[in-house]
Amino acid sequence: MKAIRRFTVRPVLPDPLRPLAGLAHNLRWSWHEPTRALFDSLAPGGPSGADPVRVLGSLEGPRLAALAADEEFLARLRAAAEELDTYLHAPRWYQRELGAGEPPAGIAYFSPEFGVAAALPQYSG
Repeated sequence: MKAIRRFTVRPVLPDPLRPLAGLAHNLRWSWHEPTRALFDSLAPGGPSGADPVRVLGSLEGPRLAALAADEEFLARLRAAAEELDTYLHAPRWYQRELGAGEPPAGIAYFSPEFGVAAALPQYSG
């Protein structure tokens, strides 16, 4: 039988855990080891490096409440969220080199077509 609809269940994260959503939806987790370790610690015994959005969706209320009360976990979460914010908003090499100069007329983007993480579908062909 073919499914008529699909539903994605996303947990409502307690306020202290809200930064997890931003971390999970940014691909930086796939190469940033502290963020990967943070998500791996959410579901001990689960596959290492698993899709963080799926991991968040699998957490039940009691586990979320325990994490929201865990000061050591919250400190690691705050550190990862602050690092991501700095990563996204701090001036990069290009912005420093450009200074007050004229921006380029165009920018080229080349896709190497290799898998970043198993959680992302890959196109090649």
